[in-house]
Amino acid sequence: MNKKLGILGGMGPLATVEFMLKIISQTPAHNDQEHIPMVVSSVPQIPDRTAFIMGHGQDPYPELKHSFEQLEQSGAECIVIPCNTAHYWYPQLSATSHVHTISIIDSVVQEAQTRRYKTVGLLATTATMKARMYQQKLNQYHIEVIETDDTQQRDVMQGIYEVKAGNIEKGKALMLPVFESMLAQGAEAVILGCTEIPVALAEQNLKQPQQCLDSLEILAKCCVDWSYEEQTAALAS
Repeated sequence: MNKKLGILGGMGPLATVEFMLKIISQTPAHNDQEHIPMVVSSVPQIPDRTAFIMGHGQDPYPELKHSFEQLEQSGAECIVIPCNTAHYWYPQLSATSHVHTISIIDSVVQEAQTRRYKTVGLLATTATMKARMYQQKLNQYHIEVIETDDTQQRDVMQGIYEVKAGNIEKGKALMLPVFESMLAQGAEAVILGCTEIPVALAEQNLKQPQQCLDSLEILAKCCVDWSYEEQTAALAS
């Protein structure tokens, strides 16, 4: 009865594995059979999303589309993308999808609204910041966004690439001061809006859960909710 979840991942591979762990940890399963079946496309060779959006890289859309279609062909009945920057192409991908999709951006914004936050900080790639994917949606709910300055943004980007290279402690050392600065500026919580950031700031997320909007964890919860809502509906019918 369990419906299959498709994950378009590999951006980066460590974040994809962390996302799967978050799904498993949030699933109220009592045995193997009650866990959510997942099919994963983890292709780290998808061109750099930030490079393209910033005007100096190969367009990743054809590779994203190919992976998306492979997941559909593999029987996925819901597809998610645990990469915030890749949501630049989410409207195109979801518009032609034959299955249900869940947006990481929409999920985080909905959580911020549910928690009744008025002011949030945003840590994300330079491309995500430039594309204003979060800012536009948050502004619709009259939620103010504290953004990084140029120096902070360079540290965040360097920190993200350190995590992608496996240097998690270096990534944390670069991003933690920016996270703390946003709270000091009045942010009620900070959006960890790149999927490498929750990996680096895992300790802060554990100790300060109400001050973190972990995009990976929030998307994982939405996937669990989708799965169990589908099962409940099937049983009711």
